[in-house]
Amino acid sequence: MTFKACFLSFIMDSKKKEYELEVNRGNWVRALYLAKELNLDPDKIKEIAHNALWLLGGIARNPYAIKKLAEELGYSKEEIKEILLQRAKHEEEVGNNKVLGECYDYKTDRYLSFNKWLERLLKEWNKIN
Repeated sequence: MTFKACFLSFIMDSKKKEYELEVNRGNWVRALYLAKELNLDPDKIKEIAHNALWLLGGIARNPYAIKKLAEELGYSKEEIKEILLQRAKHEEEVGNNKVLGECYDYKTDRYLSFNKWLERLLKEWNKIN
């Protein structure tokens, strides 16, 4: 094995370990970028992307971050709505209602439920930079 091949193998092994670590941590955004670098199966990348979008939208409720990631991934506003609503339905089905409850929204200076936050996100989508 040449030095170059050995070095590339070492780099890929480290990226695989880092990817697994980020997945275990629930750091879906970083895991997504690593999954792309590792050329993982497109279905796996899509699953990780949906987890990352949920993390930014459903958990962090960060309109700027979710729009930026959506644009990077090529998702439309309607696709983001579907992804987030499907995940919210899943969270409700498994009894994880806390993530759907009210959370402080600094833009409105009010506490908004997930559904109200999503409604506002979609309404303001074109104004988010």
